[in-house]
Amino acid sequence: MIWRGQGRTHKGRRATNEDALVCRDGEGLWAVIDGMGGHEAGDLAASMVRESLETLSLGGGITHRLVAVETALQTANHAIRHHAAINMRSKPMGATVVVLLIYRGEAAVVWAGDSRLYRFDDDAMAMLTRDHTPVQALVDAGQLDEQQAMSHPRANVIYQAVGIGERLQLDQIRFETRGTERFLLSSDGIHSVLGVADLASLMRHRVSLSGVLKAALDRGSRDNVTAVIVAADREE
Repeated sequence: MIWRGQGRTHKGRRATNEDALVCRDGEGLWAVIDGMGGHEAGDLAASMVRESLETLSLGGGITHRLVAVETALQTANHAIRHHAAINMRSKPMGATVVVLLIYRGEAAVVWAGDSRLYRFDDDAMAMLTRDHTPVQALVDAGQLDEQQAMSHPRANVIYQAVGIGERLQLDQIRFETRGTERFLLSSDGIHSVLGVADLASLMRHRVSLSGVLKAALDRGSRDNVTAVIVAADREE
């Protein structure tokens, strides 16, 4: 069984696109990256994270692959901070990231910030990641529901991302795959305006990636929009 991903990114209503994506079907790695820090800084930070994930060597089982991804992201964290200190007078720059790994029926997700991974299976959509945001903490505490969180004035505040701290703190989850799932990785330009039910409907109707991005823009997203959909090619 081979897992294949397709990705699409668009600047949306922004002047430039500070998002990036990675699709390495052969190695079972997919990622969505959302740069922060303004035009030059955000675009560069996203590019640095993307390059770190595109060039890392993957081998061994899922544990070895997780270590390789974490090491690559830690290296990108130091590189971004060094660039900001030397060339940008320490102007804040960084990138949120979510990485999906699949190898022989085992999967893992690694992330920092509010880029997300969803799993669609048995006609149900589940968000597997938890945003590194104060608003997510309020949701987890039962003080906000999804719609309130999406419209909260601090919805864009994050406390973890590649490049914003001396030591990058990553979260990870490991799980098994059945081969029937489809996965959606998205930047917050998508899920800041489309809730879980909206995304489930798009996946249920097998809307194209262009359609997913259009749905977010039609709903009023003012950010860059990026999505990757990963599914098993059961004919392989």
